[in-house]
Amino acid sequence: MPAVPVKPAPVDLGKPKGNGDGGTGGGVDLDPLLMALLRKIPKSEAGWPAENRLRWFRTFAMNVSQVYDDKEPIELKIDLQQPGKPTGE
Repeated sequence: MPAVPVKPAPVDLGKPKGNGDGGTGGGVDLDPLLMALLRKIPKSEAGWPAENRLRWFRTFAMNVSQVYDDKEPIELKIDLQQPGKPTGE
């Protein structure tokens, strides 16, 4: 049986897709605005105060709406819930 030549996969030499830590970004192909916001998430060792996370999630939700909502933007309510308090207070 004759050997079948294997064609190597194309190499993308364009802009790197990752967060600068040597990874590839997992092949995620999102809008550059959303990718920039994802890169703002600190490493777990650095910690991330709740108020800063809340601001980030609100910003991310607003920008997802900007990118994906063609007509009327979707409003989301994102708040911190204190332990032991029911939602909606």
